[in-house]
Amino acid sequence: MFNPDVPIKSSNDDLLDRKQFAKQLARSILDYKQSDSFNIGLYGKWGSGKTSVLNMTVEYLLDLSKNDVNKPEIIRFNPWMFTDESQLINQFFKQLSSNFIEK
Repeated sequence: MFNPDVPIKSSNDDLLDRKQFAKQLARSILDYKQSDSFNIGLYGKWGSGKTSVLNMTVEYLLDLSKNDVNKPEIIRFNPWMFTDESQLINQFFKQLSSNFIEK
């Protein structure tokens, strides 16, 4: 059944053949060896599959780096849950810090 409101969670569910893009994105992230930070933007219309691609990219990041001592730390944060900028910033740093405290 097709449900456009629910993103896929795994590349096994990818019916639109986006897994190769997600895998290449994960490889590009892992291959980045510069000391500078970087940002990646994933743009598309509502319902176009951004969250599905993100979920598959995270899946591949974890899989490709499972034996790597320097594997990435992945922290999920949903900015759409907050109504104003100060709340967003406060909750972002709260979630970021709690992730490192739990480790």
